[in-house]
Amino acid sequence: MRAGDGAGGAPGGDRTPLFRLLGPVRVGLPGDPAARPGPPRRQAVLSVLLLRRRRPVTVAGLVAAVWGDDAPASAAGNLRTHLWALRTLLEPGRTAREPARILRGDEHGYALHTPPESVDAWRFEHRAEAARQARERGDTAAEHALLADALALWSGEALAGVPGPFADEERTRLAALRTTARKRHIVCALRLGLHHTVIPELTALTREFPLDEELRALLMRALHGCGRQAEAFTVFADTHRTLGEELGVAPCRELTALHARLLAHDPPPRAPRPAHAPSRPPYDRPPYDRPPYDRPAYDRPAYDRPALPDEAERALAEARSVLTEGADRGVVPVLVITGPCGAAGTALAERIADGVAHHFPDGRLFADLRTRGPVPAAGAGPLLARLLHALGVPAARIPADPEQRAALYRSALAVRRVLVVLEGARDAAQVLPLLPGTPGSAVLLTTRSRVLAPALPAATHIELPAGPRTEAPYRGEAPYRGEGADPLAPTAPPQDDLPPELARAAHRLTRSGAGPTSVGALAAVLGTGFTEAALIAEALVDAGVLDTPAAGTYRPANRP
Repeated sequence: MRAGDGAGGAPGGDRTPLFRLLGPVRVGLPGDPAARPGPPRRQAVLSVLLLRRRRPVTVAGLVAAVWGDDAPASAAGNLRTHLWALRTLLEPGRTAREPARILRGDEHGYALHTPPESVDAWRFEHRAEAARQARERGDTAAEHALLADALALWSGEALAGVPGPFADEERTRLAALRTTARKRHIVCALRLGLHHTVIPELTALTREFPLDEELRALLMRALHGCGRQAEAFTVFADTHRTLGEELGVAPCRELTALHARLLAHDPPPRAPRPAHAPSRPPYDRPPYDRPPYDRPAYDRPAYDRPALPDEAERALAEARSVLTEGADRGVVPVLVITGPCGAAGTALAERIADGVAHHFPDGRLFADLRTRGPVPAAGAGPLLARLLHALGVPAARIPADPEQRAALYRSALAVRRVLVVLEGARDAAQVLPLLPGTPGSAVLLTTRSRVLAPALPAATHIELPAGPRTEAPYRGEAPYRGEGADPLAPTAPPQDDLPPELARAAHRLTRSGAGPTSVGALAAVLGTGFTEAALIAEALVDAGVLDTPAAGTYRPANRP
């Protein structure tokens, strides 16, 4: 970068430096060739300051972002050397007594004061957001043009060769944004009838991301639209083989349905769907190994959904406001629906998810947390891997460490507005790794545990009263009601989500026909000591099987 004529590169002037981060890091003045701003660590310092968008960063924050936990004792001194060199580079005409105008430092830290249009990463995100707004308006041509301009800013991997934990996280975040933009650009091209223009790019992308079923579907549509049906069918066969070998699963319903349409010579629609029927992204299906016929409740058509009791209907308005106002409050809202079996919690979750769908244009991410017996020792690691894959992260980039997977998961959600739906949560340990880290997304979960909501940040609790149950007795045995028992009382407490020990205890209590009872009476029924009976009773309260109307007194949750 030339020294210039003493203009100093003042922000907003003709000599404002231009920064490139979407590829190798480069800096240049208008009309001059861009060049590296120095060695890799200096590039890392510059990248942190640019991507913090004028927010000051302390010396300690810069050291952690550039060197991480293994920073040497000399890191702070090296950092000051890099800052001095960057000031000299960005304001070459500034004298020693002149205050800095671009790279400024004060008691709050260091910040780069440069206009947004001077940073290619800022321009990319701005145009991607403008494209999203055009999509909401139904203007496919405008979305296509804006995404083309945004993608043209890239010249390789973002922050290529830049070291440090901050650069690693931003590389992943920007790569996810780029992948989303590329997919949307291709979708727009198909809707505009430009099938032939996207086949080369799709061929390369499916080679780069062989497990991405959405890319495979787009390639099949593009080939079919060009009259290359045999190649489209070959793509499906290859997808079926690859998914079976790598993941042990079959293609998703959407891809299978597309294949069936192409076999019937019915080309997929090119026009956008109406506003009342938003398109569903690939991660809007459950990211776990369910057979295709075992659909989650959220895929059921409206006419096939159960009616809600009056209490649940009244909770809808409150639930929708909780989930949609979180971004305004700067939090990730968490709505916890609690209720025993038969309380219509799943049906209420369906209605809520449908009612707020337009607030989350990037779709729903679904996870079934129900377990049989103790929580697996592997924890959230395997589920996080499936969720990351559903979000478009290549398998090769999913780390082995569960904490690193959780960090990558939060980074991937940071650029999306997604409703995370968690069904059948047992405790906070299951849920906490799955919460988004930044406002914009929201979490809706169902559980039978009354103690889960207080353990979650920004959680709102809706508890539904018990409804009628018709569950089968434990292990096929006939229920014993006891003398004088209400013949209309339910025959068994909910046992499908309970560990075996609690399920057996719930079954014994049901057979006893006991009403409100003490811990001592429970111990006699269960054949345990007082302390063990108290622990079992509290666990059954958390699971929604028992209520505790007074301290030390318990009764079946669904009895008056």
